Amino acid sequence: MQDAPAPRRIIGSSLQVTQTSQHRTVAMTPNRSRRLLSWLVLVALLLLAGRGLAQTAPIHWPQVLSSSGFTVPVASGVFYSHFGVITSDGPLDIHHLRIDLSNPTVRVGVGLAHDQLMSPDEPVSSMVLRSGAIAGINGDYFDIHESGMPLNILVRDGQLLRSPWRFVALAITKDGTARIARFRWTGTVALTETGETRPLEGFNSSLPQDGIAALSDVRGFGAPPPDPGKRQTVVELTPAGDTTQVLVKPDSVTPLSAPSVNDSGRYFVKQVWPQQAFYAPIPQDEVILVGRGGGADWLASKFLAGMIVKVNFTTDPDWRDLVGAIGGGPVLVKDGRIVEDPDPPAPQERDRRHPVIAAGISHDGRTLTIVEVDGRQPNLSIGLTRPELAAYMQWLGAYQAMAFDSGGSATVVARLPGLPAPAVVNSPSDGRERPVANALLIHSTSVPGPAVKLLVNANQPLRLFAGATLTLRTIGIDAYGNPVPPPEPLQVSSTTPAVTISGGTVAAGPAPGEGVLHVQSGAAAGTARVFVVNHIQRLVVSPDAVSLVPGAGWNFSFAGEDATGNQVALPNAAGTWVVNPPWLGTFSGPGEFVAGEQIGTGMIDVRIGGAADQVRVAIGNTARPVTQFDRGDWTFRGDPDTVTGSVAQVTTPSHQHRPSAQLAFRLDGASVRAAYLLTRLGIAGNPAAITLWVYGDGSGVWLRGTYEQSSGPPGAVTFARRVTWQGWRSVTAQLPPGLNYPITWTSFYVAETDPDRAPHGVVYLNSPRAIYPQSAHK
Repeated sequence: MQDAPAPRRIIGSSLQVTQTSQHRTVAMTPNRSRRLLSWLVLVALLLLAGRGLAQTAPIHWPQVLSSSGFTVPVASGVFYSHFGVITSDGPLDIHHLRIDLSNPTVRVGVGLAHDQLMSPDEPVSSMVLRSGAIAGINGDYFDIHESGMPLNILVRDGQLLRSPWRFVALAITKDGTARIARFRWTGTVALTETGETRPLEGFNSSLPQDGIAALSDVRGFGAPPPDPGKRQTVVELTPAGDTTQVLVKPDSVTPLSAPSVNDSGRYFVKQVWPQQAFYAPIPQDEVILVGRGGGADWLASKFLAGMIVKVNFTTDPDWRDLVGAIGGGPVLVKDGRIVEDPDPPAPQERDRRHPVIAAGISHDGRTLTIVEVDGRQPNLSIGLTRPELAAYMQWLGAYQAMAFDSGGSATVVARLPGLPAPAVVNSPSDGRERPVANALLIHSTSVPGPAVKLLVNANQPLRLFAGATLTLRTIGIDAYGNPVPPPEPLQVSSTTPAVTISGGTVAAGPAPGEGVLHVQSGAAAGTARVFVVNHIQRLVVSPDAVSLVPGAGWNFSFAGEDATGNQVALPNAAGTWVVNPPWLGTFSGPGEFVAGEQIGTGMIDVRIGGAADQVRVAIGNTARPVTQFDRGDWTFRGDPDTVTGSVAQVTTPSHQHRPSAQLAFRLDGASVRAAYLLTRLGIAGNPAAITLWVYGDGSGVWLRGTYEQSSGPPGAVTFARRVTWQGWRSVTAQLPPGLNYPITWTSFYVAETDPDRAPHGVVYLNSPRAIYPQSAHK
């Protein structure tokens, strides 16, 4: 699918339409007409934003050199957008989910890892799949590698599961609107006979050193025994109605029947355990009070089996007005203005670029826009700082906005058109999906119907340079805006001889021209404008400067724009790439540079279609071979289980007489798939990049690698967006700044994200080297 400009602010509209087929004319109901046409107008506005970011970038951003992207429906009222942006500081890979909360078929809910607050955590894709959702994102910050518990309030299906703590939260109200709030916990426990009240420190939260907390079975693992020398009292409560029969035993009182939902807050004291020596279990529908220090003394002196107490699970604002709430932070935008959150999570991360994820809310609270920006992957996406993220949310038109847990947790899952199930659509910086504590889930009850319209090339023009080709993507749209498969076969025709169409591929001829592509499938039809040019107005090559070691490879990205500022698809053999001085290096193809063996600096002059750009190149860093790689200590892993393959050490093909790692793979399945060569390679010093030689098979897979820091989260880097070459080629991946050294290299892997592709092949890896800047201390 051809990329489209990044979006600007969106306004609403509606039209009327009547569908006509060969057999009958179907007059749509007003609701169907409005939904379909509102959808069409929304997509048109998203795509008619012109040059978008490249024309008027948000404040605080680096200079935007070029931007492109596309928007497709996920379901009625839910849209996914993907944008690629080239900035003066590096690339950005951006993902949006836009949710119409006024659509009666759309519901936003909350997922909880393994349905327990304390758990090993769970990937977002798993929570999406088991809940039947069509999309989802990660949510709150959590106690990673420890209890796994989310840090802030959690309301699921109208039930409070965890009390709030400090930071802001996204709330979905019972009237279907979204808002951002900082909830305050006001819970208490009271003796009904005397009215004596004691505050609760929290509900299903961490236990206080001196006070009382309430726990339920959703917390998991029961009430822990006291630490040595600490006073602790545990009280088991069971729901009590206004009149309840009970079974009295010497040490406990048990209701013979209890309401399933205890709206009154009244509870029987079932038993009291002072200084219990084991984890106290929490039966379903019951509540455990855990008192420590003075709280333990108060419970032990005031509570007796059989008495009735009142437990108030209250917050300000009242959680009972909500169907869902999930924590996060910081606040980014308030009342349309960028703000500094007075109490943000991880304030030291404010000015560092990371993968980020945020939610923006429209003025009426009925449109929710999720934004995720990948990061820590210099060849793919550098990430954003918090001020840059806030500026972007404001630029998109958010009236309120807040962030969620970011970094390696940042994950977007969606069921895109053509996918049988939801899958991860972004590139998590850990190199794989991180298990998290909870998730924001998007559900749809809309039942897809027959296609009434075709969405051709995401409803945007095709712009090609002479000799270029593009794959024509077409999806069907039903009367409610759901994506559906178009009936086969597709019939494609063009009003201009400037292009030819064959097998779903549009090929530009040598002469310029413009026209319309008409696509027909049964009674459904769609069109797309097509332009062929032989001159571009502007050329952008990224990055504009690189520092390499002798013999290292580098792939430059490049984009051309026409006179209107829209990106133009360029042919594979585009333009001329001239190295000056010539000994600086050579090009094996457009953008595919291999450094020479001499030390020095120079320029690369690029000319395509009448436009030009320059790149500065310095050869002179230090490279150290990663010699442990030749030992062959590797294992294979496929993810998911549909992926199969193997790893082996072979002598042919070899590079510079060194053995190669053979990675054979079959990337079967429809979700994101990866085949890993797992290893553990200690890398000394503070390297800035990793380079290696790759014998490609032309399979078109991604080539990536993963590493661990001495402390902090793991990371992933991209060596090649697509392995399109055959034979040996040197590739280099930059490491993100600010790593905690030394690092350990943990894998090289190939990946496929396109559900329509299931590549099988073999690549060979050889001679990995760590690159050190000349000034770095090694």
